[in-house]
Amino acid sequence: MGARVETRVETKVQAGTLSAVLGGIAVWALQTYIFKGNISPGLVSLIYAAVPGLLALAGGYLAPHSPRPQPPAARTLPGNVTITPVGPVGPVDPATGRTPAPGA
Repeated sequence: MGARVETRVETKVQAGTLSAVLGGIAVWALQTYIFKGNISPGLVSLIYAAVPGLLALAGGYLAPHSPRPQPPAARTLPGNVTITPVGPVGPVDPATGRTPAPGA
């Protein structure tokens, strides 16, 4: 068997789902006990579609982010570029082909 991978549902997903469920229950309770069928069916269908979705959006937006574990730091191998240090730059003595010492 392979390694077990631990999965968790993130906080924002939990909050959005719970808000949608509670919004659906609240809309049903309002329609059943408060309005008692005195609203047009077209408006009821719009309310049933919009309210839970908006509550899910608000719940997910306002919930805190779940912390994610950071991947281990990757070790990098040295590159294939070699840097050669350059000697002092300045006027070159034509006789010797070298840079004269300072103050000479």
